[in-house]
Amino acid sequence: MFRRDRIGLELMLLTVVLIWAANQTIGKLAMREISPQVYTTLRFLLAAPLMLLVLKWREGNVAFDRALLPRLIVIGFIGVSFYQTVFISALKYTSVTNLALMMGISPLFTVLLGAATGQEKLRSGIIGGCLVAFGGLVMVLRFGPIQSGAATATLIGDGLALAASFLWGLYPVIVMPLLKKHSGLWVTAWSSVPGTIILLFISSAELLSLPWQAISSMAWFAVVFAAIPVTVFSLLVWYWGVERIGANQVMVYMYLVPPASIAIAYFAIGEQVGFWQLVGGAVAMIGLFWVKRTASR
Repeated sequence: MFRRDRIGLELMLLTVVLIWAANQTIGKLAMREISPQVYTTLRFLLAAPLMLLVLKWREGNVAFDRALLPRLIVIGFIGVSFYQTVFISALKYTSVTNLALMMGISPLFTVLLGAATGQEKLRSGIIGGCLVAFGGLVMVLRFGPIQSGAATATLIGDGLALAASFLWGLYPVIVMPLLKKHSGLWVTAWSSVPGTIILLFISSAELLSLPWQAISSMAWFAVVFAAIPVTVFSLLVWYWGVERIGANQVMVYMYLVPPASIAIAYFAIGEQVGFWQLVGGAVAMIGLFWVKRTASR
């Protein structure tokens, strides 16, 4: 790849990091007005058809074998309906910092679940790295600020954040069989369709009773931001990066999302971060790096 093209790609990937990091603070603001289910449903009502259009543009063919439909429904339920709702629900109750750091360790769940399903060997280095990472996570939760003065709400939010991290770690494991025949963009685009239909079914009553006129422009901006820059644009750039420089080099940028999320929340909404919480986050990232290095061997 020419140097200029490589620099351009890296700038695009850094833009994706900032978009994903900002999404957590923007989504948290939107949770003051609309529920997580409605927010996620509106997001994917916009994003799903756009992703199919992008798929058509990039690959020329959007057809699929009907035999794959059951797996696409499972992926859509776990990766769209369930995970995305749990993720945004966590933002409602806990801090951006806690959620960002817990999402940062989701690759640990991928490795552990891969080992449980025979996709990955469970080496001693992986076990050691997981213990270190989870130790850091305990520090993050122990020394984190209480969200809005409500200990119970923060505890619920932290539990939802951990569940979201687990679901995001599960996603690559259940997607892997389809990636042997189709691109990541194809799987993401088509699984979003049943995921959106499930969301519509679950949130239909709430959507019908929603006071649309009371939703502020800020909340609508959050929905559109999550649908287009966060989902459509960022995934397009991400898969483009995988094609050009490989998955391993692109995944390095994922490590930048948690610190960027924390910084944006600090400057945008004044979210406080404790020193020992940052230490715990650093320990968790060290454990994650240890696991990924062992797994890559």
